[in-house]
Amino acid sequence: MSRIPLTDLEAQPEPIRDFAARRGNLNVFRVLANAPNVFSGWTQMVDELFDSPTFSLRTREVVILRVAHLQGSRYELSQHTGIARSAGLTQRQINAILDDGDLAEADFSHTERVVLDLVTELCTTRRLTDDSFAAGRAALGDEALTELLMLISCYYGLALVLNAADVDVDTAARFQP
Repeated sequence: MSRIPLTDLEAQPEPIRDFAARRGNLNVFRVLANAPNVFSGWTQMVDELFDSPTFSLRTREVVILRVAHLQGSRYELSQHTGIARSAGLTQRQINAILDDGDLAEADFSHTERVVLDLVTELCTTRRLTDDSFAAGRAALGDEALTELLMLISCYYGLALVLNAADVDVDTAARFQP
C-alpha cells in the first residue's frame, strides 16, 4: 500500500486533471499530485520528453526500462514493459535490458547499445567516464546526449519517488505515451 495517499485526480486543478486525462489515471500521478506546486512543471517536462522528436518511442522505452530495472522500480517496469513491446522491442531485447539475456546478442542497433551502455554506467556509478561520454557524443551529438541525460534523470528520480513511497502497481491502467 502506498505510503503517501493517492489523491482523487478529478478533484485536482484543471492542469492536473488534463494531464491525467491524456496520460492515464495512474497511481504515480495520484501520488505526485500531492505536490501540486511542482506537479505541473514535472508534467510539462514529461510531455516535452515524450513529444520531442530527438528519440523514437522505442529508444525512450529502452532508456526507461533500463533505468527502471537498475533502480528496482517494479512500478515503472510494470507500466513500461508493454509500451516497450508496442514500440517494437522484442521479448529477447526486453529480457536483455532486464539482465535476463545478453545485450550483445539481442540485435540492438549501434545507437541503442551506446544508449544502454550510458544508462547502465550512469545509473550504477553515478558518473560517465571520459570514454563513455565521448562515445555518447559521437553517436548522438551534444543536443541528443543532453536530452538523453535529462530523460535518464527524469526516470531515475521518478523511480526513487515510487520506491520510497512504495506506490502500488496499477492493475489495469497503463501509461499513455
